[in-house]
Order: sequence, then C-alpha cells, then structure tokens
Amino acid sequence: MADTVENEGDIETISQTTPVSVGDTVRVVFRAYDEATPPFNIKIRSPSGKIIIERVLRDLPTGKPQSASPVEFSASSPGEYKIEIKQLYGKQRGTAILRVKP
Repeated sequence: MADTVENEGDIETISQTTPVSVGDTVRVVFRAYDEATPPFNIKIRSPSGKIIIERVLRDLPTGKPQSASPVEFSASSPGEYKIEIKQLYGKQRGTAILRVKP
C-alpha cells in the first residue's frame, strides 16, 4: 500500500496516525484549499460499508493550535475506510480513502 490516505475534492483529509494498523486509534484532521465556512458534515465508513461516525462539526479540525480536536476512531478491521466531509451550506467537499494494514 503506497499512501495511507488518498484524497479527492476541495477539503483534504490528513491522518495524524501513519501508518495505520488494526487496533490503532486513528486521528484525522482536514485542510480546505479555500476559506471554508462551517458547519461541516462528516461520515466515516468501515471497509464493510457500515457508517461508524456521522456527525456535524462546528469547526474544521486542522491540527493547528486553537483548532477543534481531531476526529478519532478505532481501526477495528483492515481495509479501506471511506471518509466524506462536506459543507452543510456550501459547495466544498472532500472524499478520502484511509488504508488500514492488518
């Protein structure tokens, strides 16, 4: 597996945990290429397709000082986790594939 995260769209997903293996706590932050106005909706799907996180974020966690806390979840199985983030009242969005090793 080449990269841990493969991105597409206006909002980039960055894994603070790399490489990711089964059992790890994954922390992800986001970077918008243009100024992105909150709120944002985030969905994370497990390799089996089940939604493991779905929530609205009032601020974009960027990993910088004073930003919101990273989104955390436990990687319970190997494979590709799909991360979708989009503005609720705008057009910016991003999708990412997070690869988890056995």
